[in-house]
Amino acid sequence: MQVIVALAALGSLAAPALGFSIPRGVPVSQSMIDVKLSSSGNSMVKATITNNGNRALNLLKFHTIMDSNPTRKVSIESEDGKEIQFTGMMPTYKEKDLKPSYFISLPPKGTVEHSFDIARTHDLSRGGKFTLKAEGMVPIAEENGTEITGAAKYHSNELHMTIDGKKAASVENAFGIVKRGPLSRINKRTSIDMQSCGNRQELQALTAALRASAQLSSKSAQAVSQNQEKYMEYFKDPQYMQTVQSRFQAVAQESSSTTGGSTTYHCSDTMGGCEEGVLAYTLPSQNEVFNCPIYYSDLPPLSNECHAQDQATTTLHELTHNPAVQEPFCEDNGYGYDRATALSAEQAVQNADSYALFANGKFNLILPMLIDPD
Repeated sequence: MQVIVALAALGSLAAPALGFSIPRGVPVSQSMIDVKLSSSGNSMVKATITNNGNRALNLLKFHTIMDSNPTRKVSIESEDGKEIQFTGMMPTYKEKDLKPSYFISLPPKGTVEHSFDIARTHDLSRGGKFTLKAEGMVPIAEENGTEITGAAKYHSNELHMTIDGKKAASVENAFGIVKRGPLSRINKRTSIDMQSCGNRQELQALTAALRASAQLSSKSAQAVSQNQEKYMEYFKDPQYMQTVQSRFQAVAQESSSTTGGSTTYHCSDTMGGCEEGVLAYTLPSQNEVFNCPIYYSDLPPLSNECHAQDQATTTLHELTHNPAVQEPFCEDNGYGYDRATALSAEQAVQNADSYALFANGKFNLILPMLIDPD
């Protein structure tokens, strides 16, 4: 693990937008909303979201087709059926104290449109014919409310687009990323730059979180084979034990060093991706992780509450998103205990929060949170 401390300034084809935590027992509708994709330019896509119901809905934007961040909103295949590499961000959102600004209000039978440029988050420079589709689940609150009381699944139409590669290549990537080849590894072996950290407390917190992530991951790797009941609770099928165990071992190894490794962990946001509600985010195509201000202000170092968010397991979660740690890297198929444990075995083994929750659910109570006083 390489840590870069900076001034706070700024497989299979994945199914996007399934992620945010939805409480167990809330009703899930299969037909409450409709999502239609249409082309509105060379690489521009317009999503039209319609409320099919008879009551107003407050739709949470996080990890859905309406997310304003450059997240994976659609799956894209080339004409030969190959997945187009995603170069955008995978954010971890704060699950508690949701604000009204995180929602979009939609009246009965009303529609809202959200447009986005897929060239900002995918390399489409080769051009040609592509097939897009979107599927996911939108958490829903009552009109003017912020408490999640339901959810609505959506499956869009298939959209076929012919894209001019030169025009797509001229679109600025969401993070100004230079193409480095598919899932390339970075190994700059950057040491911690004490002078560039926003403050000493952030550096201490990140160092402690990495240390705790290493301990949690190591103990979780052992528990996979020692506690089958706990393993089955999260991952469902014994055939994936070796995969889960090896991922925990890989995260433990990556977390155990702050001066070398396959990923770059930034103490603060140097890429401008910390929008409202984002705790941290990963750029899988670059094997880089960035912490946001509320990672430090709103999360405890290590929670004594089962399945709660904290700095250590958020860091563990982010590391599973990096292909340099283990391929294929984890997606955000289900956030929170209720969603994560409702996934199929195939989804769970590739779900970042399943690993964070497994680690948090039992083992953190016996681990001291050690913060280096130096």
